[in-house]
Amino acid sequence: MKSSDFIVPEKQVVLKAGEVRKQVKSHLNKEAKKIIETDIPFSPYSHFRLFHLTGDRAIYEKSFREKRRNLVILAMAYYLTKNQKYLLKLQDYIWDTCNEPSWSLPAHLPETLNYEKRYIDLVVSTTAATLSEILALIGDHLDQNIRNRILYELEKRVFVPFYQHPEDYLWSKRYDSNWCAVCCGAIGTAVILAGRNQVYFEKIVNYVVQAINRYFDNFDTCGGWVEGVSYWNYGLTHAVRFVDTLYRATDGKINLFNHPKIQLTGLFPVNCFLPPCNFVNFGDAHSNVHFTRETMLLLARYTKSGQYIAWLLKHIKLNELQEIGSLREIKIPSGSMPDETFVHYPDIGWVITRKSWRDKNGPVFAIKAGNNNEPHNQIDIGQFIFHVFGEDFLCDHGAGKYTKDYFSAKRYQNPFCSAEGHSLIFIDGKGQGIGPDFSGKILKAQHSHDIDTMCLDLTGAYPSGLASKITRTATFSKRQKYGTLLIEDVIETSTQRTIETRLQYNGQLKKLDKRHFVLKGKNGKLAINILKPEKFSVSTGNFGNLQEIAGSKVSIQFLKISTKSTSARFLIQLQPVS
Repeated sequence: MKSSDFIVPEKQVVLKAGEVRKQVKSHLNKEAKKIIETDIPFSPYSHFRLFHLTGDRAIYEKSFREKRRNLVILAMAYYLTKNQKYLLKLQDYIWDTCNEPSWSLPAHLPETLNYEKRYIDLVVSTTAATLSEILALIGDHLDQNIRNRILYELEKRVFVPFYQHPEDYLWSKRYDSNWCAVCCGAIGTAVILAGRNQVYFEKIVNYVVQAINRYFDNFDTCGGWVEGVSYWNYGLTHAVRFVDTLYRATDGKINLFNHPKIQLTGLFPVNCFLPPCNFVNFGDAHSNVHFTRETMLLLARYTKSGQYIAWLLKHIKLNELQEIGSLREIKIPSGSMPDETFVHYPDIGWVITRKSWRDKNGPVFAIKAGNNNEPHNQIDIGQFIFHVFGEDFLCDHGAGKYTKDYFSAKRYQNPFCSAEGHSLIFIDGKGQGIGPDFSGKILKAQHSHDIDTMCLDLTGAYPSGLASKITRTATFSKRQKYGTLLIEDVIETSTQRTIETRLQYNGQLKKLDKRHFVLKGKNGKLAINILKPEKFSVSTGNFGNLQEIAGSKVSIQFLKISTKSTSARFLIQLQPVS
């Protein structure tokens, strides 16, 4: 594709100031007034070096990300109001950003920097896209010095190094990772908006088109994403923004929205929805995701799942003020409640089923297989979630606080990522193996009007010689108002071993007797009945005072049921009680 194929995506990118929703305009104005009255967030070297000294990422990243947030808010607020104070402060922010020694995060850099090397990571790419979007939005209002500085920094830090040596950036071919989508998508958007008619333009755009297509190829056959809904949102935000910018810049001649996986993937967050406001959160995913407004609206407009995405948007909050695309008017179809209550994602090994879409208190069950070398992997083959009365009674805690150790060889010592932090099976205290060779299979994913059955073979997830057979079968009955779940674990070993199955829960657990427990939540209860084995011991445990990714302190609680045998069968009934 040639630069002559492109037009400039003009001010159709945004609405006229008078057409922007009043609440958005009011909120932007309020935020911008706060920003101009405060100093630009400062990121000193002492904060930069903390990551390599202590493993802490949060202190440096807090001010670093706040600066980029404020850039966007000031640009949008100025566009809407033409308040010169906002423009002057925005130019100070741009100047300060361009003076940063690196746009990279310490977590993505070596301890000893090579100042001749051009590091490009997630934030470098998205900073480039943000500055390019500001140029497209209000470039004519910026001082010539500021416009020239932006273009100079984009070329020096991103366009030229990526044009010359794309192979140096391994993320550009990690098609199964959000890094590929974010970095390639953001660079592609930036070069279309700010790099036309330059020598590097055609090569970068063609490279990005190929990379984004390959990224789309790696979605599940039914549109699921192995990293979960948080990184689905993060990756697609930048991939879809590039796809849309490319579509508009070529006057519709190049339309990557036609990719068959994109036509399917809009249903992924819909199927993961856990009313009233949460989502299935396997892996390093948030349970409460604020999806990007522009991304969701574009998927609703251009894909065959549009009516169902539009329905979801009526029930959730969107991230509206972090992206310049928040100013856009994107027409979408009327919302329509989904028809299918059962989905099997065969390539990533997930099943999600629910009794109905109408009852927000109704039961939802999700279970996963997969392997133990997935992007943002946790040791969680066989992990499941049981959601009813608007809360996860049997839960997944998602991601822990991101630190240096969290992405090192110590990752699986962290309860958020380890087998011990999930509802799994243990044999003589040993859990699943780590790496791509340790995997599980969904043998059956059967759906009917009254009962859904999911059978998983977990044998391959454990070190050889530990057991000859490990299966987990979940039977989800919809005959009762709030459903019933039956979990059956079967384990066969060559010698007598201590075999344990574990249930990870939220709420207050009360023991009635050895076989019967009641788990009390905020809005209802869950009766836990241990039907098998005949002889067993039961106890509770927890990992306390843990810090999850958003910074809140949590406690991972679990119920342990164990027996000594060469052949164990656990049968546990879970009955919601309103």
